[in-house]
Amino acid sequence: MTPPQQPPPLRSESGALGSAASSYSPLGLNGVPGSIWDFVSGSFSPSPSPILSAGPPSSSSASPNGAELARVRRQLDEAKRKIRQWEESWQQVKQVCDAWQREAQEAKERARVADSDRQLALQKKEEVEAQVIFQLRAKQCVACRERAHGAVLQPCQHHVLCEPCAATAPECPYCKGQPLQW
Repeated sequence: MTPPQQPPPLRSESGALGSAASSYSPLGLNGVPGSIWDFVSGSFSPSPSPILSAGPPSSSSASPNGAELARVRRQLDEAKRKIRQWEESWQQVKQVCDAWQREAQEAKERARVADSDRQLALQKKEEVEAQVIFQLRAKQCVACRERAHGAVLQPCQHHVLCEPCAATAPECPYCKGQPLQW
């Protein structure tokens, strides 16, 4: 039977803080080169842990080489450039969209003003037509509505009947009841 193996002996180090025991391996404490006393005294310079710096295992080495790192940086720069281009394109599209919205709003305002002007013009047209119709009717005989009035009735002096209607009318259509004198 083989005797059980003993753990490696502890190495004692002395320093400004006194003596302490620590486990030591060729890589140092927890896989970091140097000892805990180097860290405490300030002479420790951190270097990447071999575990953290190792990339995906490859057939040539355990850490990425300079060419691989340069390729990844180029890809990152290209991605950033594409993002900037997309942002610039998006800004241009946004500016165009904003301009279209402003144009649409201005067109709506112009259409509203034009519709208001159209309504006003139609109203004025109706007023002018009514005035013309009134003037035409004012010149027509009130009895027959076919000929222009031309006779002046006596004694009231109304000018509302044409001569044929005035000759046959027994009284003034406005005065009602007052006989006409010829």
